[in-house]
Amino acid sequence: MKRIAFASHVTSINGKEYDGIGNVVIETLSSLTDEFIFVRHSMDGLLPSEVQTHHKAKNISKVQLHVLSRVAPLRYLTEILKTVYYFTFKAKVDVYVGIDPLNALAGILLKKLKRVDTVVFYTADYSLHRFKNTIMNTIYHRIDAYCVKHASEVWSVSSKIVAIRKEMGLSDNRNIFVPNVPPIEFDGLRRNKHDVHTLIMYGIVDTQLDFEGAIRAVAHLASTIPGIRLTIVGNGPEEARLKKLARELKVSEHIIFMGRQTLAKTLDAASRSGIGLALYTGVWSFNEYGDSTKCREYFNYGLPVISTDSHSTVDEIKQYEAGIIVEKSVDAYVSAITSILAQYDDFSRHSLKLGEKYQGIHQKVFRRILS
Repeated sequence: MKRIAFASHVTSINGKEYDGIGNVVIETLSSLTDEFIFVRHSMDGLLPSEVQTHHKAKNISKVQLHVLSRVAPLRYLTEILKTVYYFTFKAKVDVYVGIDPLNALAGILLKKLKRVDTVVFYTADYSLHRFKNTIMNTIYHRIDAYCVKHASEVWSVSSKIVAIRKEMGLSDNRNIFVPNVPPIEFDGLRRNKHDVHTLIMYGIVDTQLDFEGAIRAVAHLASTIPGIRLTIVGNGPEEARLKKLARELKVSEHIIFMGRQTLAKTLDAASRSGIGLALYTGVWSFNEYGDSTKCREYFNYGLPVISTDSHSTVDEIKQYEAGIIVEKSVDAYVSAITSILAQYDDFSRHSLKLGEKYQGIHQKVFRRILS
């Protein structure tokens, strides 16, 4: 089997580390190959860049890459150079997967140096205005276009990004849709029983998700549905304020703050819940082109979804009648929760059907490039 490496960025929130789609790649590769290399850069320079070697699903070694961490443009440049250097002089792999344009660019340079054979540009998000600085935004899009042109394959997490790649001239055989479904290792959780009155919402506890609106909706429903609960998984700068709000609304016993959890524990909590909430506020511009990971995870366990109309997964929710699309308002959330509980089995069945549509997609695409 071919040797593989992938490179991604980690974010630090309140001292906790978020690998995002990197978690799914780690879980998938751990089940497919005995060994792989993970290049882990820092999104904001608060964490060291390092190369991790994973063997038989265990992280067996770490090597720090010394990059310039504080000045963003210099950090990006040194990340690329250090990655290229490492795989030129320290390790040899056959396949390199770069998550985001900067990591993909390093892989393409390695391919030109004949240090890798196959380079996958894995597009985890996309935005027309990635940076407020016009020059930086232009550079970002030129790197993105260069990677699309020269990568062996381009994997995109949403149908909207796939469409953009097609408009850029990418052929269908290189333009691969890989939605953010959970690894099949967690499919056994489908056997868990739903608590239909438990809502779940997770992610970085910040303003990109309407956690406050969800808490206020529970406060509206608590008197008529005494068993209603909202589980919040994650941590972030809004956590303390939201806990205070729950106390002020006298619904603290209805709101469970689990904090940041592993992917396994997060999916276990989702599989035991009744309704999945994906209430994006729109403050993150790339959500428009993104595939909602949380929605894909909710579908996998047959949870009806309540979501705002701010991401590309919305079209499939409507098509499959797997949930209800709402405006950003407490009244809309209350109405949607009430409607779903009145027809729960139908919504749940439709959600599970949508979840089965892309089941095992990561296994399929990684198995193909490793063969």
